[in-house]
Amino acid sequence: MMKYFKLKFIAIIMLAFTVFSCSNDDDDSNSQHVIDFGIAPSSSIITTGSVNVITENTVRYHTINFDTAPYTVTIVETENNVVLVDLGPAPVFANELEAYVDAINKSGAVIITHNHGDHYGGAANFTDLDFYAESTVAAELNNTVDFTNLYPNNVIGVTGSQEIGGLTFIFDKVSNAETGENGYIYNEEHKVVFAGDLVYNLSHPYLREYTPNSGEDEINNWIAGLNILKVNFANYNHLFVGHNGSRSDVGTAIDENIDYLQNAQGIIKGTQTITGGGTATTHQEVIDELEVLYPTYLDGGLYLSLPEAFFPGDLGADWF
Repeated sequence: MMKYFKLKFIAIIMLAFTVFSCSNDDDDSNSQHVIDFGIAPSSSIITTGSVNVITENTVRYHTINFDTAPYTVTIVETENNVVLVDLGPAPVFANELEAYVDAINKSGAVIITHNHGDHYGGAANFTDLDFYAESTVAAELNNTVDFTNLYPNNVIGVTGSQEIGGLTFIFDKVSNAETGENGYIYNEEHKVVFAGDLVYNLSHPYLREYTPNSGEDEINNWIAGLNILKVNFANYNHLFVGHNGSRSDVGTAIDENIDYLQNAQGIIKGTQTITGGGTATTHQEVIDELEVLYPTYLDGGLYLSLPEAFFPGDLGADWF
C-alpha cells in the first residue's frame, strides 16, 4: 500500500512538471516570435539623404535623413502596417519618402510631433492617410494655413494613448521650449520614444524661438522637459529624433542636449564668456561660439536664428 502511494505521488509530481514545462515552452515560443520583414527597400530610393534600418523581432525602424540639416523621418514598420513619424520638408524629399513607403507596401498612418514646416512639409504626398498629433499640436496644425493647404483633412488630436498601426502610442508634450508646443510620443512595449525636436542628435538645435527678453525663459522650460524625458526614458532601447536619426544611449543623448542648451543660454544672456573674451552681442557671435564649442555638430537649425534667415529685412532671433 505504501509503495502504491509513493508511485502515485511521483506520477503527480511528474505530471505537474510536464504541465509547467509545456507552459514555459509556450511562453518561450511567444517571446521568440519573429516577423520575417524581408529585404528593406533599396536605400538608393533616397538620393537626397541616407537610410538606416533597425530590425527587431516584431518591429522594424527606418530612419531617413534628408539633406545636411538633416531632416529625419522615422518609419515604424510592423507585420501589417507602417507609421510615419514626421514627414520632413517638401517637395523633392516628400517624393522620395513616398516612393520608399510605397516600396514597403503596407497600410499606413502619420504622426506629427509639432507645428514646424520641416516636420509636415511632405503632407501633400500622404493625404490618403490618417494623421495624429498630441491634442494641442493637432489644434495648431488644423489652424495653420501652410499645413491645411497641404493636408485638407483633420488631424486627429490625442490625449494619452492611441492605438495606431497595431501599436499603442502614448502622446505627451513640453510647452514653450524649442517651439510653443513640442509633442513627443512613446511606446512602452518596445521601449522606444520619439522626441521630435526636443532632442537633437549631435546637431545644433533650432534656437530661433528663444526669447530671453520676453519674460519667460524657454530654455529653462526646455531643460526641465528634458529632465522629465531622462527620468522616464533613460532606460529605453531607442530614441528617435527630428534631426539626425536615432540613439540607443538615450540618457547620454539627453544629457548632451542639456549641456548644449545651458551653454547657449549663458552665451545669449551674457553670463558666459566667449572664447575670444568678453560676451556675445550679435547673433553671429553666438553662432560662432557654439560652433567652436561643438565643432562636429551638424547644421540643424542654428543658422535660422540669423538676420535675413527667412525673408529680406528679417531681424533674426530676438536675443538682444
